[in-house]
Amino acid sequence: MSYRRNGTKRFAILDFVPYLLLTIVIVFLLFPVYWMVITSFKRPIDTTTPTLIPFVDFQPTLRTWTDIVFGFNFYQSIRALLNSIITATVSATLCVLIGGAAGYGLSRFRFEKWKNRDIASFILAQRMMPPAVALVPLFIMMNYFRLIDTIIAIILIHTAFNLPFAIWIMKDFFDEIPVEIEEAAMVDGCTRTDAFFKIALPLAAPGLIVSWIFCLAFSWNDLMVVLAMAYNKAVTLPWMIATGHSMRALEWWTISAYGTLAIVPPMILAALIQKYIVRGLTFGAVKG
Repeated sequence: MSYRRNGTKRFAILDFVPYLLLTIVIVFLLFPVYWMVITSFKRPIDTTTPTLIPFVDFQPTLRTWTDIVFGFNFYQSIRALLNSIITATVSATLCVLIGGAAGYGLSRFRFEKWKNRDIASFILAQRMMPPAVALVPLFIMMNYFRLIDTIIAIILIHTAFNLPFAIWIMKDFFDEIPVEIEEAAMVDGCTRTDAFFKIALPLAAPGLIVSWIFCLAFSWNDLMVVLAMAYNKAVTLPWMIATGHSMRALEWWTISAYGTLAIVPPMILAALIQKYIVRGLTFGAVKG
C-alpha cells in the first residue's frame, strides 16, 4: 500500500510538470509584449530604469498615446495604420485568389511538358529566395513605372513574395478534397468552372482563411520592402516602429506605443476568426 501511495504521488508530480513547463513558456513569450505595453504608458525618465509594475514602480501616463492619437503625430500615425491595413488585406486577398486558382490547377490537372511536381518545386523555390536579393531590381522597376512611395508598389511586391506560400497551402487543401465529388457534379451537368466555384472552393474554405491569415501576417509585419520602397506616403506601422527615434535618442516609449498599436488589429482579427483558423489547421488531419 505504501508503494502505491508513493507511486501515486510520483505520478501526480509528473502530471504537474507539463503544466509548469507550459506556464514558463507562456510567461517567456508574453513578457516582452507586457514590457512593450507598459513602456508605452511610461514617462521618458521611467524607461531608463527597470520598472515593472504600474502604480507601484512607476506612475502611468497617457502622454505618449495622446501625442500619437491626438497630437502632432496624429496624421502620420493614422496614415501608417491605414497603409498597413490596406496593403496587408489587399495583398493577402490577391494571394488567396491567385493562389487558390493555381493550387486547384496543380491539384486537379496533369501537365505533360512540365510535370506538376516540377512546377510546384519551382514555385516553392521562389519562396526560398531571400527577399533582399530582389530589392534592387524591384526598386529599379518600380522607379521606372513611377510607383516608388505608393501603396500599389508595396501590394504588388507583397503579393509576389507571399504567392508561392498561398499556392502550396491551397494545393494541399485541394488534394484533401475527393475528386469524385466534382466528377459527380460534372456528370450532373456542372462545368469545370462551376465545380471549382460551387464545390471545391466552399469545401476548401478553411484553407482559404488560413492562407489569407498567413499572407496577411507576412505583409503586416514586413519592414524590409517598406524601407526600400516608401519614405513618406506609403509608410506602414513597422516603418514607424523602426524609425521611432528623434535627434536626441531612441524614444522607447514611442516605439512601444506604435508596437502596441501594431499588434491590436491582428489580435482582434484572430479572436474573431479563431474557429476557422483551428479548423483550417486541422483540416485533413483525421482520415476515415
